[in-house]
Amino acid sequence: MPSNQKTHLRFFIAAVLLGALIVPAMAETQSLETLLAYLKSPNSDTRRDAAKKLGERRVRDPLAVDALAVAARRDEDKDVRAEAMKSLGMIKDMTAMPDMLDGLKDAQKNVRSETVHSLVALYTEHDIDFIINHRKGFNRLNPFMDTDDHEIVEPYIAVEPSLISALGETARADLDREVRISAIRALGVLRGRAAIPQLADALNADQDVRVDVIRTFIKIGDVESGRYLVPFFRDTDEKVRNQAMFATGFLKYKGAVQPLLSVYGRGPESRSTVQSVKNVFSPITQRDKAALVALAMIGDDRAEQVFVENLTDKDASRRQSAAEGLARIGDQKYSDQISRLVLTEKNNDVKLAQQWALYKLGQRDQMRNIVPKLYSGQDDQAYAYLMEIEQVSDLYPYARSSNLEVRRKVIEILGKIGDKATIAELQPVATSSSAETADMATVAIKRIEWRIAGKPRASDEVLRKQTRPRRAANP
Repeated sequence: MPSNQKTHLRFFIAAVLLGALIVPAMAETQSLETLLAYLKSPNSDTRRDAAKKLGERRVRDPLAVDALAVAARRDEDKDVRAEAMKSLGMIKDMTAMPDMLDGLKDAQKNVRSETVHSLVALYTEHDIDFIINHRKGFNRLNPFMDTDDHEIVEPYIAVEPSLISALGETARADLDREVRISAIRALGVLRGRAAIPQLADALNADQDVRVDVIRTFIKIGDVESGRYLVPFFRDTDEKVRNQAMFATGFLKYKGAVQPLLSVYGRGPESRSTVQSVKNVFSPITQRDKAALVALAMIGDDRAEQVFVENLTDKDASRRQSAAEGLARIGDQKYSDQISRLVLTEKNNDVKLAQQWALYKLGQRDQMRNIVPKLYSGQDDQAYAYLMEIEQVSDLYPYARSSNLEVRRKVIEILGKIGDKATIAELQPVATSSSAETADMATVAIKRIEWRIAGKPRASDEVLRKQTRPRRAANP
């Protein structure tokens, strides 16, 4: 390329980059009055851009909130309504909620979908894009490991009942499948316990949303919702069948034990000709495994013999479930048998399950084998086990671990399961550690305090009232 052409190209690129920098700067300097005026422009693109910029300011100004609420309800352009609704979610002013709820009845799908997302954003905005996204994939045996949709509000967060009711109705009756799924997922994030009957209606009436309803039941965490899932243990859809069984396990719904035993192989379906074929990928084998995993999560002594039979199975996943089930039953008579098995076990996941079982059966020194796995490829497995320990004090020494990742996760776990004594243990960590560790310990302490109190305390330093307009937190 000739040198003069290269020079012109450089000037062009520089101009484009400069323009990219100038436009946002100009947007930031636009006054509130200017943006409010633009929101009334006859040009829909101008109105949409103004609505977007008002949200990006994240300032809870009554004039901006009122103008956006009117635009979200009444603007003739669906994209303007959707953008205004999105901005209301970003600003997080609860006084706008009644107007936002009207968006759930909008004639346009994209507005209703954005309304669901924005209503959830009033309470949290981290990791909630999954609400309106398609699933990433499906893990055949453990379908709870296929997405990043782990966000859920803290137990002490009080969600407006009218919001839960409205989302429940959307989950049950919206004309668009994707909007129904968005509402179902939103109820999981918000722990929408009051909407369980509406979710149960959706579960029974609509096969397209069953997987998402089941996942939401797990997030809500109401044990008795498991009764709605038992009829789906024999569903013809493998995904629904497995998810229903896993969910009753996560919920520890004891009413599912006998039905699970029947599905596993204790009832009329137990030994069909097809099942006798040794193909680990057959649907019936998968159903058998799913039932065993669910029984292990519940840990009921009615399944004790099933667990014993699988302790030495050639399938590693069965051995792991067997060890986990016996751990949760807690009968120490299996301690010697598992102690022998752990010496020869070759599979690391099974070995960790056996070590956890020994800990649960009284060998508290096994903690030394479990906690270090928080810094390994088995971190999720170890984390889940540690969330179930009864003696929280067994974790205290590891809150000062030399391994930063282990220390971080232990402190995080203590914040989730700790008690008043844990606060006293963490306070020296918060006052005499590095800034990063001190911050982690402080968050854990506040989490315990707020969980015990049922809500954040107004006297907390982080919650003191500000005299200036409040700016919504950035994600």
